[in-house]
Amino acid sequence: MASLATVVFSCNNEAEKANSTTSKISTATLTVTPKKFLFDATKAETAGNADWVIDEDSSNPQRIPTPAQATITATTPENYWTGALSSWGIALVKLGHTVETLPVGTAITYGGTGAQDLKNYSVFVVDEPNTRFTATEKTAILNFVKNGGGLFMISDHTISDRNNDGWDSPAIWNDLMSNNAVQTNPFGITITLNNFSETTSNRLSATTNPILNGSQGTVSQLKYSNGASMSITTTVNPTVQGLIWRSTSSQGTSNIMCASSTFGTGRVFAIGDSSPADDGTGAAGNTLYPGWTELASHARLHLNASLWLAKL
Repeated sequence: MASLATVVFSCNNEAEKANSTTSKISTATLTVTPKKFLFDATKAETAGNADWVIDEDSSNPQRIPTPAQATITATTPENYWTGALSSWGIALVKLGHTVETLPVGTAITYGGTGAQDLKNYSVFVVDEPNTRFTATEKTAILNFVKNGGGLFMISDHTISDRNNDGWDSPAIWNDLMSNNAVQTNPFGITITLNNFSETTSNRLSATTNPILNGSQGTVSQLKYSNGASMSITTTVNPTVQGLIWRSTSSQGTSNIMCASSTFGTGRVFAIGDSSPADDGTGAAGNTLYPGWTELASHARLHLNASLWLAKL
C-alpha cells in the first residue's frame, strides 16, 4: 500500500509471503508484518437484505475492491468502498494489510494451484453463510486451519435463512463442524439455535487475552441485535474458551456470545451475530444498521480478533 507503507518481501510459511513493512503515521514509525485477509462472498452473503462483503460493484462483489487499496490513506472514510463490511476492510488496510473477496461462483479450495486458494492467505472471514459448504470445501477450510490458517466465523440467529434454501448460518456452521471428513467438532464450538438481543459486559476477566485486550483497544461490551449464542466442549478441544457471555449467565460452557479456539497450528474466532460488524452502508435498497460504530468495543473486537487469527 504505497500511501501507507514501504514493503520488503521475504520468505515465510506456506500460507503467504511475509512482508516486513515500516508504516509512518504522523511522526511515529510503526513496524508491521502485512497479512492477507480473504472475505468470502460465495455463500449468498448478499442474499435478501444482507450485505456481508467489503465491496461490491453493481451488486457483484469482485476479487479486488475498488478504488484500489494503494489509494487508501489514514483519513479515507469507510464509504470509499460499498459494502456493510467496508469499515472492517478499510481498517485492516490502514493497519498495513491486504484484503480480497472470494467472488460468487468460486470454489473454496486449499492446497491447490488457484490464485485464491486458501494457502495464499492468513485469515479467511465468512460472515453469515447462507449456502452450505460442499464436502470438498469443508475439508479445505478445516485443513487450512489445521495447517496454520485463521478462520473468522460469524453466525446469525436461528431462522435467518435469507435465500430460502432451507439452511441458515447456525445450521451451516454446525454442519461444517459435525459433518466433515477431517474431525468431528474440531473447534469444540456449537452454535445454539436461538435468537436474542442484548448488551453485555460479562466478559472474560483475563487482562492478557489478546482478543479482549489487544493492540486495537480493550473490549468491554458486546451488543447482539438478534443473534445466537454458542456452547463449547473442552473435552473435544481443550483450547476452546468463551470470551463474552450473556449478561446474566455464569461464565461456563453455554450462553457464550463469542469464543476462540485453536485447531492444529491454526486459530478460530466465532461470534453469533452479524450485527456488530455491520457498518450501516452497502448496496442500494438494503436496510443496514451501524453496529460497527454503535459501541466502540465492536470495531476493537473484530480487529483484535483479526490480528490474533493472523498471529500478529
